[in-house]
Amino acid sequence: MEEKNIELLRELLIEKLREYKKSNEKGHIKLNIDKQIFRQILFEDNQFAIPNNLWKLLDLSGVSFDGVKISYIDFTGSKGVVIDPQKVYDKNLFDTKLAGVEIKGSFDGVNIMKTDFTGYKGEVVIDPQKVTCKRLYTTKLAGVEIKGSLDGVDVRRADFTGYKGEIVINPQTIYDKSLWETKLANVEIKGSLDGVDVRETDFTKSKGAVMDPQKVYDKDLWNTKLADVEIIESFDGVNIIYTDFTGSKGAVMDFEEAQSAREYGANITDVRIINYEEIENQITKAFGKQLKLS
Repeated sequence: MEEKNIELLRELLIEKLREYKKSNEKGHIKLNIDKQIFRQILFEDNQFAIPNNLWKLLDLSGVSFDGVKISYIDFTGSKGVVIDPQKVYDKNLFDTKLAGVEIKGSFDGVNIMKTDFTGYKGEVVIDPQKVTCKRLYTTKLAGVEIKGSLDGVDVRRADFTGYKGEIVINPQTIYDKSLWETKLANVEIKGSLDGVDVRETDFTKSKGAVMDPQKVYDKDLWNTKLADVEIIESFDGVNIIYTDFTGSKGAVMDFEEAQSAREYGANITDVRIINYEEIENQITKAFGKQLKLS
């Protein structure tokens, strides 16, 4: 069909969609027209040619997304979208929200940085060694299954909340030894956190994390959530601004440290607070018992 006719049909469709939106009618509209023509109306230069708030009113069942640019697209609220990651434009899902989208195909060689898998349909299995640049940077992995090593993989800002099953991370072998702003729910930590960047990391519902605050990168726990972490050393000289100790184990501070922590916005719930007099009494009692025994 001639391009001029496609443009006229597109303008008509946009007009009707605007009317439909204003009517506050519910449900997605199914257009019983030739799928190739429908695709020409929907897309121009390999991208949506209909405003984002309007194409989501359409039932897109049967529409091919092969060669279409879908990076930066939020599919939340759409219907009938089926995507093969191998066939979209440039194999690029950067900053794409896949809620409601049915996934069919491999992610080998696909860019999934900032991709949000929350609410997708189908089965997604990802080998981190094979995605673009081995980067899960800012990726939300709800419902995803990972098969493959995370050695050398960039997991900064990755969100494992809702991950399918459990996953093991060795902080010493991930990219740049950085867990910066990573959400580690469902993750088992196997390996030392020495030298690891844990700023803004959320350990809630993780397993096996043992931390010496003196040895983490730059002695910095800024805005870190330490739930389910075992603490084995002091916080002398450690940045604990906005640190949340709720749910942590073994954290100890003296009275002055605790006061200072509160002033810097730290939540010291589950921190054991001791003072000089308490320690002095314990020493006295201990030696007193020994003297009696002798």
